[in-house]
Amino acid sequence: MKTILKAYKYRLYPTKEQIAFLEEHFGAARFVYNYFWAKYKDSKLPSKTKLQTELKELKKQKEYEWLKSVNSQSLQVAIHNLIEAYKRAFREEIVAERKRAIAKAKTKKQKAKALQYGFPKFKSKKNNYQSFNIPQNVKIIDELIHIPKLKTGLKVKFHRQLPKDAKIKQATISRNNGKYFISILVEEQIETPTKKFAPIGIDMGLEHFAILSDGTKISNPRWLMQSEERLKVLQKKLSRKKLYSKNWWKLKFKIAKLHEKIKNQREDFLHKISVAIAKQYSFVAIENLSVQNMQKNHYLAKSISDASWSKFAEFLEYKCDWYGAKLIKIDRFYPSSKTCSVCGYKLDNLPLSKREWICPSCNTLHDRDINASKNILSIALSGQGLSVEPVEVSHKRTVETGSSRYNL
Repeated sequence: MKTILKAYKYRLYPTKEQIAFLEEHFGAARFVYNYFWAKYKDSKLPSKTKLQTELKELKKQKEYEWLKSVNSQSLQVAIHNLIEAYKRAFREEIVAERKRAIAKAKTKKQKAKALQYGFPKFKSKKNNYQSFNIPQNVKIIDELIHIPKLKTGLKVKFHRQLPKDAKIKQATISRNNGKYFISILVEEQIETPTKKFAPIGIDMGLEHFAILSDGTKISNPRWLMQSEERLKVLQKKLSRKKLYSKNWWKLKFKIAKLHEKIKNQREDFLHKISVAIAKQYSFVAIENLSVQNMQKNHYLAKSISDASWSKFAEFLEYKCDWYGAKLIKIDRFYPSSKTCSVCGYKLDNLPLSKREWICPSCNTLHDRDINASKNILSIALSGQGLSVEPVEVSHKRTVETGSSRYNL
């Protein structure tokens, strides 16, 4: 048995009074985050304890007395989120990228922008997505969600039940495109399955979303491209409407709804593929890609964003942990496509347009992507001191996403 943290997301159906209550919390959490970032943006952000003390003093001022009607712990979480965002700005890779941006900056405006690279940004009330966190005292009574400061329970659609033995740790209430949701984080016990040793290497691509070292190719659904024509039509109509008029807002909502659909399609695909791989294989190897740097290629940026490789790696990481698989990320600079997976010969140059190549040393014909995935697996296994011999998987899993069907 293993203890894990798992989030269950449900749709909320609040009344008008409850909507006003939730909106007040969204605004308060956003205000606290922005207030302290504006105050310390040009200096060093103080400790969490000091900021919480300042928050108490802030509530005593007449101008900000309205903060008392909001759950105090939700405001403390806003401070915690600001501190975490500030800490991320000093990660090694972010600092290196900021230095490169500063070195490239030519004008004063570019330099000012480069200096702020990686640091927290102010939250806008115009953003479709708003949220606040409730770290304690979330209860479910008679199919209603009860939260602090709200006298009546929130109506919720439980499309799947929470585990009976699950312990609620915290909840996040969010609003996206006029819809309200609650994400409940629970602590639950799961059984980690025991598997035979079954390794797989995965190379990420654009023509195919993922190429496995056993030769399986998962096609790239390109969700954005499927809806792009409709999106263009709506955006063209929007440009002709009077700014902030009723019809402008109607079209704005339609565009947001279409973007939400694309996001849901993409995440559904990523969840299904990642869970199938994590359940089937005991050892998974992928490249530690720097997607942000790859998106600087303006010819491929939209396609790379649509593929969402980072989100896939994120899903795969925690699902491998759940289902007893080991995930290894190899160095992104390893020339996996240019190295022969049979004899180890390395090409000097391999254009992106060349999808197949013959090894000059052993005369093996390579599919560029399958060869890369084999090399990724080989490097990951050798780094762990394991055998590179392929292992047959007895039961292949079938994954259905939309109109597509994959046998992994």
